[in-house]
Amino acid sequence: MLTVSVCTFSQSKIKKLYEKVDAKLREKYERVTYDTLYISRPDKKFMLKIKGNLSGNSFRFKSLREGDDTHAYLTTSTRGTLNLGASYMGLSASFSINPGKMSGRNQDYEFNISATSNRYIIDFSFQRSKTLSGHFDSGGETHYLDKEFLKLEMLNLTGFYIFNHRRFSFPAVFSQSYIQRHSAGSWLAGLAFTGSRISTNDGVPEGFPDMDINGKSIAIGGGYGYNLVCRKWLFHLSAMPTIVVYNHKKSTVSGEVTRDNSYFRNGIINSRGAIIYNFGSRYFIGVNAVANSTVFGSSNYHFSRTKWNASAFFGLRL
Repeated sequence: MLTVSVCTFSQSKIKKLYEKVDAKLREKYERVTYDTLYISRPDKKFMLKIKGNLSGNSFRFKSLREGDDTHAYLTTSTRGTLNLGASYMGLSASFSINPGKMSGRNQDYEFNISATSNRYIIDFSFQRSKTLSGHFDSGGETHYLDKEFLKLEMLNLTGFYIFNHRRFSFPAVFSQSYIQRHSAGSWLAGLAFTGSRISTNDGVPEGFPDMDINGKSIAIGGGYGYNLVCRKWLFHLSAMPTIVVYNHKKSTVSGEVTRDNSYFRNGIINSRGAIIYNFGSRYFIGVNAVANSTVFGSSNYHFSRTKWNASAFFGLRL
């Protein structure tokens, strides 16, 4: 009898806890802080989604010194993942599989986290890669770099504030936790931080210098986003250019150390695009892409890098 009462007591406690959490989620989910003519919540509270992701990095460098024709182009291997996710009234959980890492073809590491609401967006990403490859030209000769000669570490943090958050919804595009009912746009204000380090490993080809280049930048700016609704279609475009207000770079090339804290021609641009099609109120399919581009320059050089991510997804609301 004691065992039965303990089990009954535990089940009762679990049920009460579930009901309390469910009530809190429902209260938050059904709270209306937006214009219901433009934005609504889905009729169904539960959502399943399968998503395929591709991501990568590219780098360009060009010397502007008179008589120096050095320029380089490098890319990381494209990273692919398969994501399975579920959400209940805005509370989400997901599981990702990287087929390339499981097979041993791609040992790059990447971590991404995003918090999205109608009022703000915060994106964080960290990448560690040993698959940088490409070529550099100097002195009329072209040198090719295979994978594992260079290693890359990169961190990006971007935050938006959406001014027209009552009528314009980023979650309708990137998490499908809202539905954009009519076309609307919004001005954006944002802050961006980027930090990266590129260094050589052992075994670089002859003629390529040992180097360790790292930098950190903080930028502020603003932009604009627009959601275009055409019956069952939703199209999104947004861009937020920012100007660097803090910049610190240190380069060690063949033992020679240089520092650059200038702001001349320095900026970070976050751009996004998406297309979504809704099959009634239950099913949806779509693609979206995000690119974070950084441009640095001085009287001696021009350097740019782009971190990009593209996804295709299919979802079901229950």
